[in-house]
Amino acid sequence: MNLNKSISCSLILCYLLAGCGGGFRETGTRVKDESLEKQEVNVEAYLFDAKLRRRKKPTSVRLEFYHTDSVIAIAGRGYLGKGALRGRLTADSIEVYFPTTDEYLLESVARVLGSVECSGPLPPLSLLALFANLPDSVLREPGLSIESDHSDKRHPRYRISMNGCPWEIDLTYAWQDLGWRVKKFSFDDGAELTLKATRRTYKRSAKVKAGKFKIPVKLGSVRITL
Repeated sequence: MNLNKSISCSLILCYLLAGCGGGFRETGTRVKDESLEKQEVNVEAYLFDAKLRRRKKPTSVRLEFYHTDSVIAIAGRGYLGKGALRGRLTADSIEVYFPTTDEYLLESVARVLGSVECSGPLPPLSLLALFANLPDSVLREPGLSIESDHSDKRHPRYRISMNGCPWEIDLTYAWQDLGWRVKKFSFDDGAELTLKATRRTYKRSAKVKAGKFKIPVKLGSVRITL
């Protein structure tokens, strides 16, 4: 798995992000009504400090999430410089654009997670639902294993894995005005990659430009295939 694929797979686990579709895309023509991008959208806003470790080499990255009821916009910066990543996560799909290499990933969540060595297909798994709900309240698919630790009642912890797959997701939650929200998360692919992140800030009510949800893929951008 190359670096871009590894990062993309990890970002999904953040949660990255219900709804469906592949996101907005530039096709080489000018957007007719650019004022739409300037309209404000109500979101929950998160900022995570994250560390990606691949083949024992650490890389720091700052992840921003703008969460609506149907999609989360993602921005990552730090490992390739400011504005290094733009993405969208829905209940069943992920789209991530890497401007430095002009590459993008557009796949179902199941396909990306399934690109890790597994003995069977991945059941439906909404990472968006995990972002704002405790796992044992939204995950009931056979084959998934959910372990919980409520010794710290303010910050319950969960570990999610799948029979026959080496990957593992760890989530720590904190209670906010709107309910349980992710405070920390980590992902281990069981081989050479780990991603750990801790929330720096959270705003339950923020406004951002609609352009945050636009993925700036161009007509000639190269699609990453799994």
